[in-house]
Amino acid sequence: MILKSLRRQMWVLAAALAGGISLSGEASVTPRPGPPFVSVQATDPLASEPGNDPGSFTLFRSGDTNAALTVDFALGGTASNGVDYAAIPTSVTLAAGQVSSNFSLTPISEPASTGYKTVILKLPRASFRRGSDAPDFIVGPLNRALVYIVYNYTNLPPSVSLVLPANDSSFLSRPNILLAATASDSNGWVTSVQFLANGSSLGIVSNYPFGAFPLQPLVIRESHGSVLPMPQGARAKRFQFVWTNVPPGLYTLTAVATDNAGLQTTSAAVGVQVTTNLPAPNVRMINPADGARFPDQAPINLYAAAGETNGVVDTVEFFSNGSSLGTATNYLAAEPMGQAQFRLHWLPYCLQWTNAPVGSNILTAVATDNNGTTVTSAPVSIYVTTNLYRHHRPW
Repeated sequence: MILKSLRRQMWVLAAALAGGISLSGEASVTPRPGPPFVSVQATDPLASEPGNDPGSFTLFRSGDTNAALTVDFALGGTASNGVDYAAIPTSVTLAAGQVSSNFSLTPISEPASTGYKTVILKLPRASFRRGSDAPDFIVGPLNRALVYIVYNYTNLPPSVSLVLPANDSSFLSRPNILLAATASDSNGWVTSVQFLANGSSLGIVSNYPFGAFPLQPLVIRESHGSVLPMPQGARAKRFQFVWTNVPPGLYTLTAVATDNAGLQTTSAAVGVQVTTNLPAPNVRMINPADGARFPDQAPINLYAAAGETNGVVDTVEFFSNGSSLGTATNYLAAEPMGQAQFRLHWLPYCLQWTNAPVGSNILTAVATDNNGTTVTSAPVSIYVTTNLYRHHRPW
């Protein structure tokens, strides 16, 4: 009991020294907010001259915003403050409750200049020392930002190509269709690609890491589907989108790419059709051959091949003279990965028929697909007789 009380007193004392707990009366927790986090981004990383097209930096604060906060920073790069661009102060004050501050970088006219210069804004990193006061703010990993000043710059529009689906593709009713476009910009970057069907927007996909506002995650707007995750290294040029639950009809698909300066390019159109016509299976008897003869009481191996484009053959049922002999399946028959046009793949379906009756037998195979559609094969005629030797003897 004494040890437990001592531990409690030590804990209260330590908390009081840290400023988190009052020693008067019972211990009461009084939360003490930590310093805010500060970061910076180039919200418009391209300034140009002539035209005095400005770039911009934005400083962000998260966490405690109850008090005003002044943040000092350094400006570097190959461009000089007040010489190559209009002078900007090297500190900014965020008022109480203010979470961000944007300031422009306006280039100064230099008619003879060509190429580009850089402006780098860097935030100081504070370090904690034992026994020292906490800093006014903590700089996050986004502690520097870069703006280019480009001289005699003429923006060129982006290029864009719709690569999926293929032109004249056909889909079954209510599919999920993957749309993919490749887009690039020779003197900037592509900020977004909008997908359209018959002139109506399906969704806008942005691969620019910060979108229109730096701290936003990758989003889609006006969405009628979902964004697929992109593999690493592919975000710069490929934009993809899933158009979900598409109703039947004829559609003209296009993709519109927008670059960092707002210029747009529309891709060549791709036509697709969504139809309610269900596919039908294909089936044919492989063994036995038409006209084959078998001794009575000998087992007969029945083989059929079946397949379907844009569908799956679930079962094949074998018949003799209209009577069912049994049903076969094939574990290799699986649902296709998508609704695109697939090549017909034949799969084998097997059944062993024992005690076949003597006489003529008309064999057929009936394939049933995943939609319940059935198709019957062409008939094969065989004859079971008692006149064939079951065992050949040399004497």
